Amino acid sequence: MRMWLRARTEWRDRLFYSQAVRSAGSRLYALWASLTGLLRDREVAALARNCVAARLASTGPQTVRLERRLRRSAALVGPIDWDQWVPQWKTDRIEKAVVLKPYVGPREKGVIFVSFEYQWVRLLALDNLEEFAQRYTLVVAPSASPPYALVHSLFPSRYPGTLFSLISNEGDRQVLKAQSDNICIVPLYASSWVDPERFYPDVSVARDIDILMVANFAPVKRHFALFQALPEIPRNTRVVLVGQPDRGHTVAEVRQLAGAYGVADRVEIMDSVTHIEIAGLLRRSKISVVLSRREGACMVVTESLFSDTPMGILEDAVMGSRAFINPQTGRFLRHHHLGLQLADFVANSANYRPREWALRNGISCYGSTVTLNQILKRHALAAGQEWTVDLVPHAWQFDPVLIRPGDFERLKPAYVDLQQRFEIRFGLQFTGESPNAH
Repeated sequence: MRMWLRARTEWRDRLFYSQAVRSAGSRLYALWASLTGLLRDREVAALARNCVAARLASTGPQTVRLERRLRRSAALVGPIDWDQWVPQWKTDRIEKAVVLKPYVGPREKGVIFVSFEYQWVRLLALDNLEEFAQRYTLVVAPSASPPYALVHSLFPSRYPGTLFSLISNEGDRQVLKAQSDNICIVPLYASSWVDPERFYPDVSVARDIDILMVANFAPVKRHFALFQALPEIPRNTRVVLVGQPDRGHTVAEVRQLAGAYGVADRVEIMDSVTHIEIAGLLRRSKISVVLSRREGACMVVTESLFSDTPMGILEDAVMGSRAFINPQTGRFLRHHHLGLQLADFVANSANYRPREWALRNGISCYGSTVTLNQILKRHALAAGQEWTVDLVPHAWQFDPVLIRPGDFERLKPAYVDLQQRFEIRFGLQFTGESPNAH
């Protein structure tokens, strides 16, 4: 049973990342989409399958062809029953949102930040969406990379204004440009919004954890790679895994996998850990690692750097935060003899200066606010609008949150106006306190 579980896990991983398998899968989904498109009122299903084909595409020419098909396919889609495609999307609240600037007047818009695609769909349900777009500049943050998804393909063309979009990694720039002409790229990631006052080192706390891995329990996070590597690492090395369930994958599944590799007694596995507790664990760790090969921006990379904990990621990892890994902040790890590399990384962890580099290069939520402010201000002035009020900083803490004392009080009238004017609540439920209290 143990050997079967190990073999299944490793072969599934090889097949998932095989270029030949992905390319073949892409062609099959593209063919399925073509056949679906021939059926009456099946344009949305065809578009969804073309999105899968684009995500699987493994060559440049194949991707370019599919991007063109996606744009043509999106143009054919009429009214959508979102209940079928985005479960539980309809509500009077957009939780993962924060007001960064109030509406000032007809020549100076406010600014609202909204993350996660299913939240964007709720904007499309507004009866007075045109008025919303006239009063507010919308900044969105994709949750996956590459951003080939149904909402990504449809939202830009249905939103009556310019969209400013963050990226999950550098390759997403071209994808977003191909989707619509009304998207302006913001060269920041979801991981660009870490609060350095929450994630910080503490010299009074012992770094009693040698290796920390913060990742949900889905197979894409590749916990098995760490379990494979442990026999090459000294037995007295303390290894802690922190995660949460994801699409049916639970902590029990990861514990079973550790048992299959014979290392269940060598790892501590924690679930249902709060954001504050994760910050504390990072302060206690000598190194942290992420072993996924493909994901979005990956927040924990930046959180680790500000905690002065060097980060290790795979040398072939496709993620936005790999841009922050260098000889001062961490290591790129090879798949072969991973355990020996991790043991050496732990032994030399004190030689890195990740927080110093992160602060110097302005990758915190404060530096990112300056960058976003410059981009939006430049665009507004070029369009003949005014810019007299700057953005307030926010951080990402499972939700976007205001972090400076007093900012919510100053923005409270904007939150009230949004609720009254558009009959939808932005951020967490308005109670008279900060909707994103932390």
